[in-house]
Amino acid sequence: MRPIVYAGEQLREAFEAAKVMTLQMILEVLGGPTRMTAFRKLDALDYRASYSHGGRYYTLNEIAEYDKHGLWTFEAAHFSMYGSLLDTLEHLVSISSEGYFARELHALVHVRVHNALAKLHRDGRLGREELGGEFLYLSRLMGQTQLQRREQRVIQSTAEPASQRQEAFGSVTVQQKLQVLLSALNEKQKRLYLGFESLKLGHGGDVRIARISGVDVKTIARGRAELQAENIDMDRIRQPGAGRPSVKKNRSDRTAE
Repeated sequence: MRPIVYAGEQLREAFEAAKVMTLQMILEVLGGPTRMTAFRKLDALDYRASYSHGGRYYTLNEIAEYDKHGLWTFEAAHFSMYGSLLDTLEHLVSISSEGYFARELHALVHVRVHNALAKLHRDGRLGREELGGEFLYLSRLMGQTQLQRREQRVIQSTAEPASQRQEAFGSVTVQQKLQVLLSALNEKQKRLYLGFESLKLGHGGDVRIARISGVDVKTIARGRAELQAENIDMDRIRQPGAGRPSVKKNRSDRTAE
């Protein structure tokens, strides 16, 4: 007598042959049951839905050949041992030593991540800090440590020989004069000026100007962002009494004339 092959075993054999299947393929293997029944069978086999293509593709954890990040790609479908795209991004950021920029995560998971990262931040599952004009996504528990490590790496990667530093921002004497200039500016003027210098230097400018000026990198980033947005209230920059005197005269002045 031929041994009975149960539906779950049939489904496993089908996955072993195809590696990845759609729900329609799964229903055909099982003989056309309801979706609920199909998912009960999948649950028993420890399955994963793709985090790409709207979760259209399915595989089994025992079949997926995950890389060191817990990711696997089969043809055009992308899978993660951590489940959904949201859960995967949260895990990758949380275990990283220095957080991730969105472009770095995109390179890892091969799908758009900006909306998912925005939701994770909005829901309080990830933190973020602006660094060099980009958001660095951070763990809620280890975020400060991750940020410090990334800032240090950015500083090291943008470090230049003394001759290049002088070419980019003048001699040591000029840098000393910079400190004199900064001491004569109010906080907003200082922020905007250093933001302008950061813009001139381009990528990594915030960190380089912070190192030269001694001003916090977040302050410089804010000044640069204000310049880029062209959102500057000139009246609030002027010191009290500064600017052109009013041409209006009050009534007593006109009477005296």
